[in-house]
Amino acid sequence: MDFTSLIRDALPTFASNITQDRSNSSTHRIVETLSPLFGTQFNPLFKLFMIFYDLAGSRLSRFGLDPAFILTIFGFAWALNRIWAQIYVAVCGAIRSYFTSNIQISSNDEIFNHMMKYLSSQPSMVNSRFLTAETWTRSAWEDVDESDLLTTKISADGSGIFLNFSNQEAKAPPRFTPALGSHSFYFEGRWFKLHRKQETLYDEASANRGGAQYKDKETLVLSCYGRSPKPIKALLQHAKEQYYADHNAKTIVKRPGTHNMRRFGGRHSWQTVANRPVRPMKTVVLDAKQKIQVLSDMNEYLHPATPKWYANRGIPLRRGFLFHGPPGTGKTSLSFALAGVFGLDIYVISLLDPSLTEEDLSSLFNGLPRRCVVLLEDIDTAGLARPPDDLSPLAETDLLLASSSASTNATTTPTTKEDRTASEKDKSCSSEVNVEVTKQIAEIARGLRRLMGGDPGAEKKGISLSGLLNAIDGVASHEGRVLIMTTNKPENLDTALIRPGRVDLQVAFTNATQEQAKELFERMYEYDFHPGSTPKTTFASIQEEGISTVDPSELTTPTIPAGGYGQEEKTEEKRTSTKEISDIAAQFASKIPPGVFSPAELQGFLLKRKKTPRKALQEVGAWVEAMVEQKRSGGRVITVQ
Repeated sequence: MDFTSLIRDALPTFASNITQDRSNSSTHRIVETLSPLFGTQFNPLFKLFMIFYDLAGSRLSRFGLDPAFILTIFGFAWALNRIWAQIYVAVCGAIRSYFTSNIQISSNDEIFNHMMKYLSSQPSMVNSRFLTAETWTRSAWEDVDESDLLTTKISADGSGIFLNFSNQEAKAPPRFTPALGSHSFYFEGRWFKLHRKQETLYDEASANRGGAQYKDKETLVLSCYGRSPKPIKALLQHAKEQYYADHNAKTIVKRPGTHNMRRFGGRHSWQTVANRPVRPMKTVVLDAKQKIQVLSDMNEYLHPATPKWYANRGIPLRRGFLFHGPPGTGKTSLSFALAGVFGLDIYVISLLDPSLTEEDLSSLFNGLPRRCVVLLEDIDTAGLARPPDDLSPLAETDLLLASSSASTNATTTPTTKEDRTASEKDKSCSSEVNVEVTKQIAEIARGLRRLMGGDPGAEKKGISLSGLLNAIDGVASHEGRVLIMTTNKPENLDTALIRPGRVDLQVAFTNATQEQAKELFERMYEYDFHPGSTPKTTFASIQEEGISTVDPSELTTPTIPAGGYGQEEKTEEKRTSTKEISDIAAQFASKIPPGVFSPAELQGFLLKRKKTPRKALQEVGAWVEAMVEQKRSGGRVITVQ
């Protein structure tokens, strides 16, 4: 098919113009000469282009412009652009290969969070044209500008004015981070390039379990000019220091991640759930000697020279504590205070989590940092008991004989020979009966256990005692951590769990004594009413330990009365001096029966009167009587608060 003939038939005027225009013959020859360079000599579209080119050439020739010259300029410009692009790619590739350094950061690592927080605080990054917005929630302890809080009035005379936080969520700004792609910024006068990329990976293990088949993984690539990565390392160190700058006076609380996140490992195994101010040791209601004993023991264990000392003697580098006592006596509070004194993070594990397996528990322990506090709360409620099936036949026989022996020894000792003979026969018969009855009871118990637990050979979910023991001090268990277990009923714990080597120090907590009640009262009111007190005294106990840190006491001092926003307290309460507070505390403590109320109960009573110490003294008598009567009757409802 002749394409030229078809065009001429369809556009006769164009064909006649092309035939008659002799001035463009040189242009035809130039274009036809250049056409092989473009590989379009036999392209029909190029023929169509030539038609429009001739039309444009005829128009341009009227203005004295040579279309061939213009086409030549565009051709050379295009060729130069292609050549320059090739040269640029080659030069940049050579520079990246031989004159730049780069470090990659995976989203599975904690450094990823450090770097993202640093980048979100840089003006050059926040003001970029390509950003990613993230919802950023602040903790209850962070300083926030709340000067324009709303108030709610519930009475016509305006006496009841209360805070209203309905506008605070709308004012909370999002956090902006660099979007996916390439960015650049400066650090200490040096130019850095950041490339953020994301890839989707196939998770075969999750797919086999019926979960998500794909997961997203991000990677940060930091690069700079030079053959040494030291500038990038300095940047990462600076980002890490800035990340932990506000953690000097805070305790980070972490819990195991969700079941789906724990599969990814790394930083996904643990997730931060709280970032609270350090709790001063003086706020823990405990005997001073016990405090010193625990602090000294933990300080010696965490000393840098301790690992070598343990290794030279073949002792595993582990330390365990058992805090036991009634509820509300300060077991968990002491754990947080210890973490604050030594600047450690707390890793809380709940053994009652149905999704937590023994494999997960071992993985969580292996993912712990070198120094940390592992907290297992209420270990007695986790059901960690040695099952009857774990006892060997010999152990069962010994147990049965011991029980029968104990029962026979309870009888009176015979005096005559005939009595001794008859007694021996009775002992033999009763022993055989006791052994037989005990065997039958044990067999019935095992049968009931099989019925309630299903098939004994089926897979058991949850954490068993042996699984916990292997995670604590097994062959492949983690070393260097401080394990703290709390319990309300230590007598219910298995002896294997609290044997020496697993639990090295036991600390007993009791209900508040009168001296502790006095101390608690003084601490509740001293900062609000002491004229000469300053926030610096709150953290004195830690500063005496030689640890330099930021004072968090400003966050704990209440400034708004409990009655309502803007309501003033009585003037006589504000004039209470240090000596008067001490005298009131002594009178308050004299009305508290020792060993009856927990520190948490006393603190709850005082919190309802946190601005009125004299009112607390006046009402404590009726409160004690009502609480004692409630404890005696076993009631659950508090009649006096």
